[in-house]
Amino acid sequence: MLIMITIVIPLKLSAQVEGMAAMMAVDGYVVLSNGDTLKGMIKWSLKYVENNPVEIKFTAGNGTTKIFKASEIRGFGNYMKVVKKDFDTPEELEMENYVSMPSMKKGVLVFLNRLLDGKIIIFQNRSSLGFSSSKVEERSKIDGISFNLTPGEGLSIGPTYRTSYRIIESRTRYSSYFVSKANGALLKVEKGNYDSLFLSLFGDCPSIEQELVKNPDLKKFKNFTILAEVYNQICK
Repeated sequence: MLIMITIVIPLKLSAQVEGMAAMMAVDGYVVLSNGDTLKGMIKWSLKYVENNPVEIKFTAGNGTTKIFKASEIRGFGNYMKVVKKDFDTPEELEMENYVSMPSMKKGVLVFLNRLLDGKIIIFQNRSSLGFSSSKVEERSKIDGISFNLTPGEGLSIGPTYRTSYRIIESRTRYSSYFVSKANGALLKVEKGNYDSLFLSLFGDCPSIEQELVKNPDLKKFKNFTILAEVYNQICK
């Protein structure tokens, strides 16, 4: 499970753009098509398709620079994201913040910011509107068979996985997401079509169905990323 520390731009009625700062070169890596990883400095080249970056500028340690297109590599990222294996081990650097994927409308390979990984993969829709973070802060405590969500503390799933509340807050601020289940085609998931897509996303997991009976609020769109994270951990 990949967890990202992001720079939050507090916009409510305009496009919400988070993730790696476009104008700033940062310490990062590129994952080549053969799986090899190059470490160096990463900077966007400011070329976009459907509001998603399609090129990055990579500078190696010896100063050599190269432009990588989304059609040439698997993905890239910086070292601001971390993943915690359990409560006792140190945090580790995660891999592939941005993944090369076909864009929704034109099918052109672009870099999508991956917010959640697993059987259900959630990508940021950079053109979606942002919600106020107060929606998360007001959420009541939710308990389940293998998970617990507590305001101010975060989400715990089983004995080994935990997501901070700050991360949950950043993931739930969007009005729509790009979603792929079991490496299938991208879907745009938003409040208007969420109910019609719900069974195809979560209906194959009896454990989730049991939790929805006890916690009806879990089925609401505002809890989509939380439910997807629980699904990825207990419905493998």
